[in-house]
Amino acid sequence: MSNNKNISLVIFAYGFMGKYSLEGLEKNKNFSIKGVIVPKSDQFYYSNVKLKKKNNKIKILKSDKKGQIFNFIKKLKPDVVIISTFNKIFEKKILRLSKFINIHHGKLPEQKGRASINWAILMGRKSIYITFHNVIPKLDSGKIILQKKIDIKKDDNYQTIQKKIGKYLKLNISRIILNYLKNRIKLKKNNSKKETWNCSRNPEDGLINFFKKRKDIHNLIRACKNKTFGAFCYFKEKKIIIMESSINNKRKYEGIIPGRITQIHKNGNIDCLCEDGPITIKKIFYKNKIISPSKIIKSTRDTLLND
Repeated sequence: MSNNKNISLVIFAYGFMGKYSLEGLEKNKNFSIKGVIVPKSDQFYYSNVKLKKKNNKIKILKSDKKGQIFNFIKKLKPDVVIISTFNKIFEKKILRLSKFINIHHGKLPEQKGRASINWAILMGRKSIYITFHNVIPKLDSGKIILQKKIDIKKDDNYQTIQKKIGKYLKLNISRIILNYLKNRIKLKKNNSKKETWNCSRNPEDGLINFFKKRKDIHNLIRACKNKTFGAFCYFKEKKIIIMESSINNKRKYEGIIPGRITQIHKNGNIDCLCEDGPITIKKIFYKNKIISPSKIIKSTRDTLLND
């Protein structure tokens, strides 16, 4: 590290973790943020950091090009680089410039790769982990600095898990990074023999198949609660994204047409049939507005389709 009083750092602020990580580090006087790297906006990557409000002394790079990133980090000479989500693997040339720490939401060496929160909910897990680890030229494979368990409750969804992770980062990231840099943490092996992987997810992966069991559909809706990557279907050839659902209706059906509406409730909710019974749909995103489904679905002869 440098001889300066403060520890200088550069942070990759891709995705939802960037804002929380920055807020946690900015509040600690031990750190001096020299640069922030954010993506150019596209359908897969975004930044929730309000760049206009950043101190003028903080340099901003909007890029995912390794050459530009190399030059940016080389010029700033940070003591440590924090990767709070990024979409590429770095070679040794870049990693030699500083100490690199990645924050991954998964229990390494298991759950390497992408979309870890989505997959945790989809697969019905009761928890997810945040893992801080060293960065090497292999995805999610450096030695483990620290892991924190985050519980997943029945009423949690993609957004509430993001908030839980964000809260933890905001309160603890400075302490964790500081303890690591001062050699107060014993690193753990990231055993590649035990690794498992999550594949990436695209917006089209949220297509609902009402021929599946309602628990699986409910988990898909929870896992994809997002206006861009949300669980979706079609009604009268118009796409609707389902934002909220429940599976409390105990009414039993023998004759089932998956996707058929069975009840329209006074509170605006509707019931829709799945393979093993009705799922209650509470909120939808339609024509750039979040509304009650009964605003557009008016009859028990209506059907939600997956094409």
